[in-house]
Amino acid sequence: MFSYLDSHRNGLKKAAGIAGGLYLIRGYIRARLEEVQEKMEEERLARDHLQRRFEQAHEDVTYTVMALLSDLGEQILEEMDVEAVIRELQSMSSKSSLGGSESMSASISSSVSDTSALSTSGLQGWIDTTGTQAHSQSADSPSEETSSAMSGSFITNISVTESEPGSSSASVVSGASLPSNSNSSESTSSRSKAQLWNSVNILTFTRTLTTIYSISLLTLLTLTQLTILARNNYINAVRHMSAEQDRDAALESELSITLFPSVHDALFAPSDEEDVSGLPPSDLALETLRADYLTLSYYLLHIGWKELSTRIRSAVENVLDGVSLKSRLSKDDVHRLLKDMIRRVTLEGSLHDLMLPGTEDMVRSVLVLGGRDDHDPYPFSEPASSISLHDLLTETRALLASHYLTEVLDSCIEWAVNSLMDSLEAEGQIFAARDDELPRVRLASILPPLASQSRTSILSLPSELVDGILARDETRMFSAWIWARFELET
Repeated sequence: MFSYLDSHRNGLKKAAGIAGGLYLIRGYIRARLEEVQEKMEEERLARDHLQRRFEQAHEDVTYTVMALLSDLGEQILEEMDVEAVIRELQSMSSKSSLGGSESMSASISSSVSDTSALSTSGLQGWIDTTGTQAHSQSADSPSEETSSAMSGSFITNISVTESEPGSSSASVVSGASLPSNSNSSESTSSRSKAQLWNSVNILTFTRTLTTIYSISLLTLLTLTQLTILARNNYINAVRHMSAEQDRDAALESELSITLFPSVHDALFAPSDEEDVSGLPPSDLALETLRADYLTLSYYLLHIGWKELSTRIRSAVENVLDGVSLKSRLSKDDVHRLLKDMIRRVTLEGSLHDLMLPGTEDMVRSVLVLGGRDDHDPYPFSEPASSISLHDLLTETRALLASHYLTEVLDSCIEWAVNSLMDSLEAEGQIFAARDDELPRVRLASILPPLASQSRTSILSLPSELVDGILARDETRMFSAWIWARFELET
């Protein structure tokens, strides 16, 4: 036996070496595979965690915009109260009907009837319907019966002469303003009615586009703000976790060398030069910073939207100049009018300066108006955390001024207008197809559904307009792009 082992000693050594090597290699490969699996699992969990934060940020945007929308909507409806103008027009028509119209000559009476016929009994249905909608919180569109009744009641008694299809309300005024002392009061009444009808026309289109633009800007601004904050929270959480891991590693090292107190003192002795940049900031300071940052939306809610409505009104007046209330328009005609108005608004310049205050003094004023204590320090130069209000504003302004947001805004506006036109083409609505023919209706009959749609977009909760904007691929890609910028801060 021993002679056999001696004679095969070299072979046995080689076999033992190979077996031991294979065992070690197997253990190494298994360890590496476990490390790879653990790393892949950590990456998967990190991606899932990031995805959950991304989706949660979108939900937060929805709730935040809904909370702010009521404040914005009240101002829009108050500043552009189409229904109040209608009531004034009704009141004027009822008063003029009690006057001595017999004294007017036949030619003047004929001219005045063109304007007064657009202003009386058919208006009450619109006012009653929209007044009821003002107290409703439903997001559903008006029913077919309500919509038909509203348009019908508004238009039924409109007996406009068709002798001059291209004539506008201005021509009615000129026809009713013949020089006569005895009829001066009737001429003044006629001009006022024509002006009021023109005001209804301008206000309806202005309120419609102001609603679309302001809600779109508010949604995109809130999306930008909350996404930046969510990304910064994620970065702070990662840094905090990394700091904890470093401390755990140091603790393990300390436990392994407890026999060397001098090393322990060197590792854990307090130092004034210790880097604490990875530690989380004070919760109170961070919450104050976030509150200040989100309060800046006050500027758009109370100042910016008014400048926006001025731009829109100018565009509406230019496009509707010379378009008579008696003009018969198709859906495509109305769509072209709206797109022309939007094009003119775009030509006025970028809208990003309407979303946030432009200077530090304006920021301070907006914060105070938004409810901040004027005596508290403002975190412009002394950041309470790894970021400051100045840093947040700088990044937000850059994002809002980027061509990327301009493209997203244009896409949202186009989608909102297309959705509006589709709603007017639905069954029972003003542009619903009849006998396989596309209807052409008077411009005056288009005003009620437009006014109703703007009120619904403002008052309904949840808002289909907000949900639609946030659901668009362009909007989600913009939010993801902001999230991806965390690489610049790591």
